[in-house]
Amino acid sequence: MKAQLVCDALTMAIWQRQPKAGLIVHSDQGVQYASHQYRRLLKSNGFVGSMSKKGCSLG
Repeated sequence: MKAQLVCDALTMAIWQRQPKAGLIVHSDQGVQYASHQYRRLLKSNGFVGSMSKKGCSLG
């Protein structure tokens, strides 16, 4: 999965739902979520990024 794909998906979600600054966006540790492009998108919208710890399973 490419960083551009997750950025496009997040941009579409922002456009559709218009969340407020302070939103916590949780993801796994994929490299696309650690990319400069993705982190810049979070920051420009006032969102807080959150990642699971390695080996952490919620299910």
